[in-house]
Amino acid sequence: MFKYLYIKQTTNIIKAWYNVFHIELKDDSMLHKLLNNQVIRYLFFGVLATIVYFIARFTALHLGANTQVSVIIAQMTAIIFAFFTNKYFVFQSDNENKSTLLEFVQFVGARVSGIIIDFVISYLAIDLFASFFINLFRLNHIDYSRGIFHISPFSNFIGSDILLNTFIWTTIIQVIIIVANYFISKYFVFKK
Repeated sequence: MFKYLYIKQTTNIIKAWYNVFHIELKDDSMLHKLLNNQVIRYLFFGVLATIVYFIARFTALHLGANTQVSVIIAQMTAIIFAFFTNKYFVFQSDNENKSTLLEFVQFVGARVSGIIIDFVISYLAIDLFASFFINLFRLNHIDYSRGIFHISPFSNFIGSDILLNTFIWTTIIQVIIIVANYFISKYFVFKK
């Protein structure tokens, strides 16, 4: 029953809003189909997990952590968030043959590859060769005292050439990890 609770409740909430504005939402509508699409739900919660990751990573950096410590903090925070959203909302796992603890252990185990990718690319592109990429992307030619670069909270993420390089590579890394994690979760962890 819990398997469809999220979609049913979300659909009912959206239907209620549509009724307020006198718009008819049918079960075969595009919105209804989108809410029932696993890939769309995965992308939505993947974006939320990425936001959680970014906030945790840049908060750790802002508090003085180095790149590797900020990766560990961000990965742990995002993995816990992603596990629960993937289990209950994306893949709607109610597998009676597997305990939640076993699913969590498999989920974390599968995420180790993402952490390794994150560490390696972060070390190379952000720590070791940051100057090369800053010059390559011409990030050192941007006026960080203007526009979005100096407005809080954006300045904490992209307010200098070093931060913008970190932001660019963190985004690239997260896209790679999101795609890989979808297939790992679908065909291994939450396989029905």
